Amino acid sequence: MVTKTMLWKQIVIIGITLFSLVGVSKTESLIAAETYFSGVSPEHAQGIVALIVQEVANKLGAKLEMEYAPFARRLAWMKSGRLDLMGGLLVRADRKKFLHYIQPPYVRSARKVFFVRKGDEGKIRKYEDLRELKIGTKIHSKYFPKFDRDEEIQKEPVSKLEQNFKKLMAGRIDAVIYSYRSGYNELVKMNLTAEIVPAEYFYYGSNPIHICISKKSPLMARKDEIEQIVQEMVESGEVNAIIINHYRNNPNS
Repeated sequence: MVTKTMLWKQIVIIGITLFSLVGVSKTESLIAAETYFSGVSPEHAQGIVALIVQEVANKLGAKLEMEYAPFARRLAWMKSGRLDLMGGLLVRADRKKFLHYIQPPYVRSARKVFFVRKGDEGKIRKYEDLRELKIGTKIHSKYFPKFDRDEEIQKEPVSKLEQNFKKLMAGRIDAVIYSYRSGYNELVKMNLTAEIVPAEYFYYGSNPIHICISKKSPLMARKDEIEQIVQEMVESGEVNAIIINHYRNNPNS
């Protein structure tokens, strides 16, 4: 026999369950991803990209949860909507299908270097030298337009930068392309700074880097608000201050 007390208890339990399911929106607890190799902590939780995205979330009044995975997997998660927000992205036509690029970019230029074994620095003195070599890259990563489009260069993609440096030391590839600071940080962790160095040639130029929103995310409803936040952070110098402070406090990163 079901008493009134038992019935009320069941109603309360059902009510609590329904509130748990619909009472907290995904937007209020954003899942974001940092650039896998940004930062110096074992969890890469304090890299520049993570710091900038976290500050955007703070200004948005949202909670930010980080998930850690290789770049290609995070990009796939953005495509599926598993992630809402991600930084460290270059504009590419294929990505526009599933990413909304926040304007303006938070970084406008960058330096990409080609890491080689010590003693091989002179093997790459000009861009054309790359066509004679095997270059280690990361799956789905983009570097600079001319290199990305060049089908004459033999590129060997892997999921992690560490794998590329191991292949370089083993003589299976001739160079590894990456940003200087993040690449050097990985070499510090691998104790290879005396054995792997930048080649003479490097790329420096326009390389706009953006925060993006997954087009499947409910956060799209707040894209204008996010763009205003990022614009204010860039124009006020706040983004630049975050970058400078990070490298001042982490000189080896």
